[in-house]
Amino acid sequence: MRNQSAALREIDAARCVGRWSAVGPLAARLTRHESPGQVFSLIVASEAELEEHLAAVEWDPQEHWKDEGARHDAQDGARLTVRYPMVISGSGRLGAIEKQLRQAGRQTMTEEEEYQYKVVLAKVRFHAADFAQCKGAIESLPVTIGGESSLSPAYAKQLYMAQMVMRGIALEMDGDLAAAHAVYETAVREFRSKLSPQAAVVVPRGSEAGSGPGNHEELVNWPEEALYRRAMLSLALGDKATGLRQLESYICHMDGAIPATFRAFRRLRANRLYMEIVRQGLAADPAAGVPRELRSSVMASHRRHMALLKALYAFPKANEAHAEVLDAVDCAAQDWELVGAFSRPDSLRLLEIMYEAAHLTHNSPRVLRHLVHALIRFGDYHEASLALGTYRMLVERQLEGAKKAVSAAAREGTGARGALDTNNVESINSILRTAVVGARLFFVHLASAPECLSLVHFANGLIEDVDARDPKHEVMPEVPHAVKAQLALWKGAAHGLLAQRSRDPDNRADHHTAALQLLQQAAAQCPDLYDAHYYLALEQALGARDIAAATEAAKQAVALDPRRLEAWHLLALLSTARKDFAKAQQICDVAMRQSEWWDVYCEIEQGAQEADVAEQPTGGLGLGLGLGVPGAGDAAATTTTPATAGGRGTATAATPGSTESGMDFFDIAMTRLAIEGRLNGYNACLEAQPRLFALYGRVYGPAIGSADDIDTASSAMEGGGGCIDALAIGSLRAGRAGPVARRRLSSSQISGKRSLARSLARSVLPRHARYSSHGGDQLFAPSATDDALPQEARPASPGPRLERDSTGGGGPLDASDDGHKQAESPKRQRSMPHLRQPSASSSAATPETPAEAYFDGLVQIAGRAGSGSGAGAGAGGRAAAVAGMHGSKGVYYTAVLTRLGRQRAEAKRALCALWLSTAAAFAALQRPGEAAGATSEALAACPESPEALTMRGRLAVAQSKHMSALNEFHAAVSLEANNIRASVGLAHVEYLLGRRDVALGLLKNITRAHGWSDPEAWYWLGRLERELALQQAGPDGAADARGEAARAQTLARALEYMEYALDLECSQPVRPFSILRP
Repeated sequence: MRNQSAALREIDAARCVGRWSAVGPLAARLTRHESPGQVFSLIVASEAELEEHLAAVEWDPQEHWKDEGARHDAQDGARLTVRYPMVISGSGRLGAIEKQLRQAGRQTMTEEEEYQYKVVLAKVRFHAADFAQCKGAIESLPVTIGGESSLSPAYAKQLYMAQMVMRGIALEMDGDLAAAHAVYETAVREFRSKLSPQAAVVVPRGSEAGSGPGNHEELVNWPEEALYRRAMLSLALGDKATGLRQLESYICHMDGAIPATFRAFRRLRANRLYMEIVRQGLAADPAAGVPRELRSSVMASHRRHMALLKALYAFPKANEAHAEVLDAVDCAAQDWELVGAFSRPDSLRLLEIMYEAAHLTHNSPRVLRHLVHALIRFGDYHEASLALGTYRMLVERQLEGAKKAVSAAAREGTGARGALDTNNVESINSILRTAVVGARLFFVHLASAPECLSLVHFANGLIEDVDARDPKHEVMPEVPHAVKAQLALWKGAAHGLLAQRSRDPDNRADHHTAALQLLQQAAAQCPDLYDAHYYLALEQALGARDIAAATEAAKQAVALDPRRLEAWHLLALLSTARKDFAKAQQICDVAMRQSEWWDVYCEIEQGAQEADVAEQPTGGLGLGLGLGVPGAGDAAATTTTPATAGGRGTATAATPGSTESGMDFFDIAMTRLAIEGRLNGYNACLEAQPRLFALYGRVYGPAIGSADDIDTASSAMEGGGGCIDALAIGSLRAGRAGPVARRRLSSSQISGKRSLARSLARSVLPRHARYSSHGGDQLFAPSATDDALPQEARPASPGPRLERDSTGGGGPLDASDDGHKQAESPKRQRSMPHLRQPSASSSAATPETPAEAYFDGLVQIAGRAGSGSGAGAGAGGRAAAVAGMHGSKGVYYTAVLTRLGRQRAEAKRALCALWLSTAAAFAALQRPGEAAGATSEALAACPESPEALTMRGRLAVAQSKHMSALNEFHAAVSLEANNIRASVGLAHVEYLLGRRDVALGLLKNITRAHGWSDPEAWYWLGRLERELALQQAGPDGAADARGEAARAQTLARALEYMEYALDLECSQPVRPFSILRP
């Protein structure tokens, strides 16, 4: 008896885990121990033979379940395609096994033996597709699990699930879906009641061959089948809520299956159906907010979907597209928009999916298109430009292939449409819209006008080619006017940027004319396009000095989108150009009320006991300006904090809006501060400074306090620990991993080094030369041995100390406390496609400012920025440093442009500008010591700022320290050759030093190039021309006949220059229009 019990336990264990090759010998042992066990031994041996035969069957799960979960609309509602398990009808081996089982049925059996006999016999008939006989074998069996079996205490539960699933499938075949669903519900409930809480519901079984994925996957797993069919029948019966919950339960249970690739394709179909139903529910009520749990569930479903795709598909072969992956990418991009997943971590999850898809499709243009959008949203502009270059290269190849196919089809008389379909070409509409996004990327984020023009020219050429080949648009639809308008917009904006940078008057005039024509064309083609009116107004103000036309265009932009502050800011500057400072201040007040940062500004004012400023009346301003903005004069209507991007979710109190909108708000607040100084004097300007410093901490605190190593997509993915291979098991709605350990796909399905199309290349620099490439710490940090800008001797700050906002953490926002930390490595990176195929079009550099430069000497220049103590303090040393900057080429450096890096750089610039406005106020009040202290603070905040060095030079001029001023202006021009204030200051100092010929040459170059619209430059040029004319006369004022004509011409030029300077000064804004350029 003891040996029999041991044999039964071994048989039970072997049947549970699927070791069918061991069941036969164990059954033979049972027969030897006791002759009454012969019936049970025969049943067990027959079942083992059946399972081994099933495990050896080769089948294609993808072909079997290719349309699983497909929904069909019918008159009686939506119907689902739910395939039955794989059967092998016509197998002679199954007939032999059934014959062997019948021998056991002829003998006397106990109740338990009879139960197992009927279930195993039904399994044989089920797999032989004899469903009527299968139903007859089990219809008398109980539908509940009875007491514990003495023969098979554990495996009896699996037999119960088998007979219940077969019973339910038989009812499905009879069309009784409700009864079948009730059977599955009962089976799952009874089965779970007999399991411990820690036990897995689904345990893949089979032999060594049958337990694996692919063609030898287990034909049917009874608990898995019950869970799946229960959910699918709930959906088929119209109970969407219950079906969705049960489908989610099935997916979560299967996440814990080992191996993780078990039923991968069916799980893929179930997951796709789940996402479709959720997407349909969200689209039905777009105004409703998306709960955080549902957003996390949707994102987790897409990550699971990509992991399953990786388990099923390998690197594509030639002419293999993996359409399943492409569809998944489209759905992921759509769902991220639908649920409003716009945060940085959410964008990072989308990027992981896109990179995995790029690897599975070998950089399909369709995937790269979504990747470009995701990278821009994440803020890695450099990587986005590289992905865009690869997209353009692949699209051009596809278009060439399509042209050849269409030409061949035309010659053969077959049809152009079929030729295009077979070549799987990216749609023309998608290419053009991606070109529009790319043009905006290059212009707004990378400030690269040539790259913007190149992309727009490519898109316009494509439009012309389409119109030439298909003039009636029979094959390809006509390009929408909105797309053409956007292409004209960015082309015109790029020409405007080139006009501003051009040093040649003729070239500048050509660019300006082209910019105006294209921007006017864009505004005419699409009157609702905000950017067209805004950039048209900016170009009219910057390039043409047409204040009236610029004001009209800016009003139209404001009326189109009052929430965007750029047009408001331009409108305020245009009012200051007309010297209407009171109206400009009102415009700033109304504009600031449009922003979600207005409440923060009011809190700061209340904290400073200046609530009366927040209550300043603005009624009727919108009507008086003719803006056409609804409620522009109603403060109560404009102080409502809007929702965040996408209309889903609300902003928190600590961070009411994005940093980008906060930067625009801070800029317009700075303009209002300058207007305040013009209206109420510089003392009032100084009184308002503390509010600006507090606002600075709230706006730029998150960017300053963020980690240095997460500004690029690759570093964020590497450092965040995210892995698309790892599926967290647990509550999807909670968005967290459950108690079960994370499962990975098998090593044969994934790459050990995660070979994705992501940034992996880094330049290797000497350790002493590795400085932070953008933001955070000082870019050109002076060494401790520099004699300039002594930190210990820096004068006390005249302004308030800045405390970092709670969102940023840390201490005071003081550049002297930041230290001069050296980065581990420069952040120069390239994406995987560009490592394989470098593209010349991927550069984000401007013509005048190369993207790759050598910066050895700039540290010395910035370090000596404050050395104004003597005439020789910087003359020789700084000149040598400037000369050495171009002579030394020991460091190869390229800045990587990201949103976070741009925000950090903008934070340095904004803090520097804030200190410089304080210095200007002190200087206007004749308080040079405090002005010098504020300038030193500005240099400490941004040592490479030419504006701060220019201010220091102006202060030196006021104190008659001409050589010190010369050094400061030289350093400023070395840092930014196009800085007008530094160039004019340099010419002024040369004039004061008696070198009038040098000053005259500088001013002629300035007014011909970037200073053509600067009144101060023209004034000094006219003054020098007048003095030159006076020098042409004799000592007594007389002149000979030959010199009289030259003198008259010089005086005429001087008068013309002075009149032009006066005309420019009459239209000069309180801050230059160029601050609104990207």
